[in-house]
Amino acid sequence: MEYLGLIIGYLIIVLTPVFGLWFKFLPRTDVPAWTAYIPFYNYFAVLRACKQPWYWVIFLLMPGIQFIMWAAINVTVIRRFGVFGAKETVLGILFPYPVFWKIAKNEATVPVKDTNWDIPKQVDARAPSDHVALFFALPIIGHAIAWPISKLGFSRKSGKKSIFKEWGDAILFALIAASAIRTYVFEPYTIPTGSMEKTLMVGDYLFVEKITFGARVPMTPFSYPVVHNSFAPLMNVKSYVEIQKIPYSRIPGLRFVERNDVTVFNFPAGDSALNDPRMPYGLIGHTYEQILMDEAYLMAVRDGLDVNGFESNMAYYVNYARNNFNDGRVECRILDDDDKKRKYTAINGILDRPVDKRENYIKRCVAIFGDEIQVKNKELYINGDLAYQAPHMQYKYALPGQAYHDPPYSESEDNYYRVNFGCGVRELGFDDLGNVTIPMSKTKYAELKLKYPELRPYSKPKGYYKAELDRLEYTTYYPIFPNNKQYDWSEDNFGPLRIPAAGDVVELNHKSLPIYRRIITAYEHHTLAEKADGIYIDGKKVSTYTIEMNYYWLMGDNRNSSADSRFWGFVPEDHIVGRAAFIWMSKGQTEGVRWERIFSGID
Repeated sequence: MEYLGLIIGYLIIVLTPVFGLWFKFLPRTDVPAWTAYIPFYNYFAVLRACKQPWYWVIFLLMPGIQFIMWAAINVTVIRRFGVFGAKETVLGILFPYPVFWKIAKNEATVPVKDTNWDIPKQVDARAPSDHVALFFALPIIGHAIAWPISKLGFSRKSGKKSIFKEWGDAILFALIAASAIRTYVFEPYTIPTGSMEKTLMVGDYLFVEKITFGARVPMTPFSYPVVHNSFAPLMNVKSYVEIQKIPYSRIPGLRFVERNDVTVFNFPAGDSALNDPRMPYGLIGHTYEQILMDEAYLMAVRDGLDVNGFESNMAYYVNYARNNFNDGRVECRILDDDDKKRKYTAINGILDRPVDKRENYIKRCVAIFGDEIQVKNKELYINGDLAYQAPHMQYKYALPGQAYHDPPYSESEDNYYRVNFGCGVRELGFDDLGNVTIPMSKTKYAELKLKYPELRPYSKPKGYYKAELDRLEYTTYYPIFPNNKQYDWSEDNFGPLRIPAAGDVVELNHKSLPIYRRIITAYEHHTLAEKADGIYIDGKKVSTYTIEMNYYWLMGDNRNSSADSRFWGFVPEDHIVGRAAFIWMSKGQTEGVRWERIFSGID
């Protein structure tokens, strides 16, 4: 039953007043006993009796926030009856029924007056509860901040709450409010890479709004508010647990994704990733499957095999690569000097994350379900027509005679490229001849071509990666989607390819399976097996498959410096997070605040 987790979650909230025997102690607060049996009105009534805002009830309806609010109300109720012990507060947050039963059984337990913060005895009595609440609101860090302040010797003003009570309440409800806004309205996002240059620039801070597409209901609701998927990469600690899962669903929006929307989404190929805590979010590279194939191919090359030999023994070498990863080593991705000395990158295993906890990416949706795409010499065509040309879209152009070299770069080199080409040295690349390649718009290219007549477009033809492999030099193994030798496309010459739509019936055979494999297994969660007599899905032999979701194709505006759908394929509709709305702050690495970009829209 798909929605069992969601149903159980609401049942826990709805039945807590009944199983908690509220009908026995609510009358002591002048609330009628029958109130305990009316779902959600019982919480409304008890909040009024506890002199707390009635609108807290609304948060009980929101997956992803509901259990934080449930715990806060439970603690509020037991505090109303003078129960401030640390053990009771922990139970109130996690499993409140024993505390409720004890209050219900002991008729002498009656509501207490509000704490008089000028009476040390009352303050001390509630201190354990306040410490526990602060710990759950902001583990360890909250106390690390509040405790020193409390020891500075400042006297509290008359009637002022203790610092632990103040911090606990403030942090808790700031987290609840921020989580509600972040989950259902908008959330901030920072541009980490140059894949959308110059439409969006590294150091842009923008808001992603969720009303237009409709907010996605959290699929993994038991998570620490605000934090995406880990408390800190170096700590290697998840910020969520998967004891409750909710199937994909959305609050109705104004519309859904359309062509040319700048869109934030969960990285589709991020279901599995190598865990290196030194890297942002613990990730190495982009796709686990691609790194797995690169590792396998490297092992084959080291054994003296060419690409044909590798492909004849692929199962053996893929298993070899998996064993490497399980042993905590990756040899095809060397990251720093320590890795070079040991000749492999040390990792902490493999990460497996649910859809809504995969990394957030931002690209432009260039094609929607049902569209046919094709890239010809860098130019994108949708259904046979030239696609929308973003105002600041960039391609790379080669400058013969200007040799590329690895970092570090001198300040004079950086200044040279900034003054003459409008880009920093970090944005440079190189072509097959070792010449520098420079990202720029078509307009900029036309302007600079007059000054630098040798400047020319740089494009990889179809067959580029097969030729690389045939040179018998180690290189990445077919990095372009669908990462299979039958489709030797390049990022500059790609397709044609149709974007699948819900209800499409597609033929399954040796040629088409690489296109649809991840749709069937990773996104729509079926088992797939290739046997000698055919293809089996969920144990049944099939020749066709009916697509269950709509899919999208997203690409960066910095076309030759963007790891996008050309590399890892389709974006399922359940991975869509929201629409990039506007830039509220922008700060460059060298130029400081970019005032002209603040509060600007996104084309």
